[in-house]
Amino acid sequence: MKRKHIAPILALAILSGASCQLKKPEAAEEREKWLYSLNDSIAVYKASIDSASSALTALQTEIGEMIVNFDHVSNPREVEGYYIYKGWKGRYPLKTTGLVARITEDEGLEIIATLKGGVFNCISITAGDESIMSNVVPHDQALNYRTAAYNTVCFYGENADSIAAMISDNMPEKIEVTYLNGKKTGSLILPSDEKEMIAATWQLYHSQKDSHKLEKDIPLLSRRIDVCRRMLESLDSIQGK
Repeated sequence: MKRKHIAPILALAILSGASCQLKKPEAAEEREKWLYSLNDSIAVYKASIDSASSALTALQTEIGEMIVNFDHVSNPREVEGYYIYKGWKGRYPLKTTGLVARITEDEGLEIIATLKGGVFNCISITAGDESIMSNVVPHDQALNYRTAAYNTVCFYGENADSIAAMISDNMPEKIEVTYLNGKKTGSLILPSDEKEMIAATWQLYHSQKDSHKLEKDIPLLSRRIDVCRRMLESLDSIQGK
């Protein structure tokens, strides 16, 4: 009698075991779904590369059209050469109160401010209700250079970028430059030719900066595609075993 009961129980156990083996663990199913979603990621990365490549081509064309409006200056008295807007090569360094923008050979933007008959270590730019203050550059006869007749200060980095961008964005407006050394030591209503020169320099610099970012983004996106593909190949290899 015992043997009659054992057979059905054994058969049930075998079926139950087979059922457990056929059912995939939930974690494995989720991993498989995630790996297959990588195909969508690859498509997104490819679209981003196409978009970035088109934008880069347009920027390179734009830069080529702008750079012809600049002169390259290599002066033995200076550490490195620079690019300056056409018509300004002979006017720089300034011998009067004013601003000049230039692009260094390593494609950094510099704003050179000059004040005749006074001293300063920072400037503020005002256009309408908008105002921006530069960083303070201590007198060191390098970035802050003084003679008996005038004081010249070089601003660079994010602060110079902000000043040039503000002038470019407010070209039609009256733009006032205030020279400061703890207090106001001079001022200038920026002439039209200086606004034009600074705006043109900013636009070239900004386009160069954007193009370099795209040049870095495209290979990064390609590497992400390669990673996704390796993961998918790994899944195919496991499933094929």
